[in-house]
Amino acid sequence: MLAEIDAVTLDFYNTLAYHRQGDGRGATLMEYLARQGVKCDPWEHQVLYDVFERHAEDYSPDLSADAKRRYLVRFTERVFERLNVRELVGAAADHATNVWALLGPQSLALFSDVLRVLEVLRSAAYPLALVSNWQCGLRHFCVELGLADAFDHVVVSAEVGSQKPDPEIFHIACRRLGVPPGRALHVGDAVVDDIEGAHNAGMRALLVRRGGSELPAEAPTIAGLHELPRLLGLGDA
Repeated sequence: MLAEIDAVTLDFYNTLAYHRQGDGRGATLMEYLARQGVKCDPWEHQVLYDVFERHAEDYSPDLSADAKRRYLVRFTERVFERLNVRELVGAAADHATNVWALLGPQSLALFSDVLRVLEVLRSAAYPLALVSNWQCGLRHFCVELGLADAFDHVVVSAEVGSQKPDPEIFHIACRRLGVPPGRALHVGDAVVDDIEGAHNAGMRALLVRRGGSELPAEAPTIAGLHELPRLLGLGDA
């Protein structure tokens, strides 16, 4: 059982949410463009950071339908320009809905135990933060995935200028939560980014490995978030 934990931080991708098709957003976008018969630059993960650079400021889940549509067209124009898809730059409006479905929050889904576990942690008054290597605007994704009220803070690498496993992103989360690192627990699915990063920041850490995958013996592990409340002395979720 984990003792003397005053706050919990959680990773986002493959800890709380997963890609619906299992291939990743970049792969599905490139497949879509290939079906349109166009040529484009090779995919690189940085594309996501570039096209979402203004997402936190320019978008809101509360936008009107017309305003959201205009945003999605501008977003799709950025995608086509960033990937050098000359044939479709002038046709962004025709592809905006599809491109957003491939890159936006509806391309993701929450694991089945997530909402219940977060509810248990909130009921027990644990301050919670999301700590993720992700693009700007992850809080908007959280709202649209049904996590609007789950987290006190969302700490995103693209917004704070530090990414896991750098201890600083964990320290930022602890400062915002108002707890010293030694009293905080981080939960994530990556040994280096989440476990080693949190340990180097002075935090406790748990590795989530779903689906019965082989677990590194040196890392404290859980098979899913549903095991977390019991380890915190809160009973079964």
